[in-house]
Amino acid sequence: MTFIEAIQADWIFYVVNILVFIVVVLVTWLYVRGQQMEAIAKLQAQLQQIQLQQNDKLFSLEDEYKLKKERLRLIIKDMEAQLQAKDVTMLQSRRNELSNVFVMEYRETMHRYARLADQYYELHPPKYQEFVRNYIFPFLDTSRKVLAATNAPVVMSTLGETIPIQYSYKDFDFAFDMIRKHPTFNFKKEMMAYLKALGFSKKDLD
Repeated sequence: MTFIEAIQADWIFYVVNILVFIVVVLVTWLYVRGQQMEAIAKLQAQLQQIQLQQNDKLFSLEDEYKLKKERLRLIIKDMEAQLQAKDVTMLQSRRNELSNVFVMEYRETMHRYARLADQYYELHPPKYQEFVRNYIFPFLDTSRKVLAATNAPVVMSTLGETIPIQYSYKDFDFAFDMIRKHPTFNFKKEMMAYLKALGFSKKDLD
């Protein structure tokens, strides 16, 4: 009996085996694909969870930042009241409090908020620029106002102070770095104005 004749005699056996092989391959493929889809679904769920956690952190830091900003406003308002009342002791106390709250709380909170936003919006320039416009520039503006209130000539004169309070560029480098990450002409122009208002120069950017 030739090979072909042997196949013809047992063709049902060979057909069944081929069908079994096809079914096994198909089932294996479907199983692997099902596992892949399940893994992809789990990964998507994890990514969504991470995104929600990041959003929660951003919202939490934004709330904290606003509270610190409001506290600075109230301290400056109280400084004005103490100045009018000519209460030198309380004025000195409020001036020191203003400087400490600004550096230790307000600036620190903004730094953490900006660091998280930098990671979150890094690959999305429009959102990044929106954050800079809505938070970084207002932060610098508040910093300018705090410095002006702290070193106002009438405050310095009333307290008998001759040396103004100054801040280090390192306290603001994160803000200027964010402005320069996705710059525009207006961003650069405003940045230079705030740089000067805070007592820094262009060389500090290097």
